Amino acid sequence: MSSAHPKGLTMKYCVLACTAAALAGAASPVLAAPNTIGAVEKVQAEASATQDTTTRPLAATAPVLFKDKLRTGPGARLEAKLDDGTVLTLGEKGRMTVDEFVYKPGYLGGAMSVKVAQGAFLFVGGKIEGPTGGNVVIETPVGTLGVRGTTVWGGRIDGGYGVLVLDGEVEVRTKRGAVLLKKGQGTMVYDGKAPAQAGAWPEDRTNRAVQTISFAKAQ
Repeated sequence: MSSAHPKGLTMKYCVLACTAAALAGAASPVLAAPNTIGAVEKVQAEASATQDTTTRPLAATAPVLFKDKLRTGPGARLEAKLDDGTVLTLGEKGRMTVDEFVYKPGYLGGAMSVKVAQGAFLFVGGKIEGPTGGNVVIETPVGTLGVRGTTVWGGRIDGGYGVLVLDGEVEVRTKRGAVLLKKGQGTMVYDGKAPAQAGAWPEDRTNRAVQTISFAKAQ
């Protein structure tokens, strides 16, 4: 008498085994590599990017990846150009991450979110802002900046956190209040207080702000 399983029962076991294998594969998907969203334009002194637990040094032409934790050391500067034309500059001892980047090449619009956890920065908007703006949010240590057609500086200065608009418009929104800045206007945010009224900055403060994101001249 044969001990082999009936043909139908053998087929049933095969189906069950294949189904189990498929479900196991679906439960542990392979994570896709992060997308390249731009490239480094210039670096002064030490700068790096971290993905998960892997850190790599940055130099000119190096790729910028989505969710990169960009960092700069003492006396450092980093300038990166994203695929939509946005230019991000980070001053010394800075930390910045692009948390959202939705862009279709050749088209205006999309969405972008940039988090600046530390250090001075300069943001020059690209195509994601689109013709009406409002598609970009910059998170800072004191609140959020909604930008429109913008070139904007932000960072610690004169005992507070400053925001200066060089072009376009920016709404500075904190837990204590909000202010709308137009071209040539700035505000100061001090601990526990609402943003100061929009107005022109003293020339000395403006010059010192610009220095924080300026590269040293080549010898």
